[in-house]
Amino acid sequence: MSEIVIIGGGFGGLSFLKAARKSSNNFTIIDKTNHHLFQPLLYQVATAVLSPADITVPIRNLFKNDKNVNVVLDEVIDINQQTNSLLLKSRNEINYDTLLISVGSSYSYFGNDNWSSHSHGLKNLNDALDIRDNILKAFEKAESEKNLELKLSYLNFVIVGGGPTGVELAGSIAELAYKNIKNEYRNFNTSDINVYLVEGGPDILPDYSRDLSDKASKYLQKLGVTLRLNEKVMDIEDKKVTTEKEIYLTNNIIWAAGNKANPLIDKLKTEVDNLGRVIVNDDFSIIENNSIYVIGDASNYKNFDGKPLPGIAPVAIQQGKYLAKKITSNKSSESVKKFKYKDKGMMATIGGFKAIGVIGKLKISGLLAWLFWSLIHLVYLIGYKSKLIVLIEWIFAYFLNKRGTRLIYRENIKNNSND
Repeated sequence: MSEIVIIGGGFGGLSFLKAARKSSNNFTIIDKTNHHLFQPLLYQVATAVLSPADITVPIRNLFKNDKNVNVVLDEVIDINQQTNSLLLKSRNEINYDTLLISVGSSYSYFGNDNWSSHSHGLKNLNDALDIRDNILKAFEKAESEKNLELKLSYLNFVIVGGGPTGVELAGSIAELAYKNIKNEYRNFNTSDINVYLVEGGPDILPDYSRDLSDKASKYLQKLGVTLRLNEKVMDIEDKKVTTEKEIYLTNNIIWAAGNKANPLIDKLKTEVDNLGRVIVNDDFSIIENNSIYVIGDASNYKNFDGKPLPGIAPVAIQQGKYLAKKITSNKSSESVKKFKYKDKGMMATIGGFKAIGVIGKLKISGLLAWLFWSLIHLVYLIGYKSKLIVLIEWIFAYFLNKRGTRLIYRENIKNNSND
């Protein structure tokens, strides 16, 4: 009987554990939160479409009937490969025979880490709730502000980064600003609101073809988003973004540009790429130790075309299932075929019932793509209750123009503590 430890309760770690738990091994899963987060819909919590409970599920609940699974609420701060042990933030230690690391990624500020104190990222529930509170408080402060310059700074929203997260946030904030709150405020007009999406490159959603990227741009502009392409950010200060071309005075800065691997990866002392991801073997083990595996966003696994697989949920899910078969199968590890990612396509939603996507060789956009996107996300959500609640919330938000989670109840969030 082997002791298998999983670090991270995200898509990769959970897909591995759900596939491997029926084996005779003992499993321990460690996460610094007590829940699995459906991160693809996190932006909807940040923009008051969904509540946190709609896209989370307690990890313990998923494995309550599996006596060989132990759930630990803690954070791993060191890995000792000589003793096969992990040091936790609580100072407790956990031993392992096999270690699976699926810790995701964090934002990269390209050497300007001080920018993080003046902007919001979007990686977890606290980030989403901070952004939501900041957006809603900005409208309230603009309503009561007499100074015109300050009023406009509350009504300026600057999202840095034209990837999927930046695009989704920009579109959803625009819908909230220009549609959902229309006629609710007396001392400013929705036409006073500006939603800027700043991208250093020539296109948003650069992983898609040029024609789909152009369609996404048109959809965003129709929603009211101002695109600023080929505009590199030079500095971010308190309530100010400076680019090569302009200075934006704003109380609402959201960073959605650049990722790097979780800092825990440094503890492995193994070869990494320029994003800090582990360069793994064909079976996802690290070069120095075949009992340690890394999957998901923290892993650089070369696809058949020689390019690293993208850091998206379907990749992590398939990697987790593959490793479960490899590690717990009665077959010799050599007889298990090499991992091959089955690309089922990719999609990005823009807002206003519009999305773009690629399924095989088929490109889709507009309402059809949005319907596909909605269906796929409902299918991937864990739990029947979550699917039903999210569907109801979408009906209210998108069809009846009512966002049900526009609540301000948290104090002292970043960027507002001194206001």
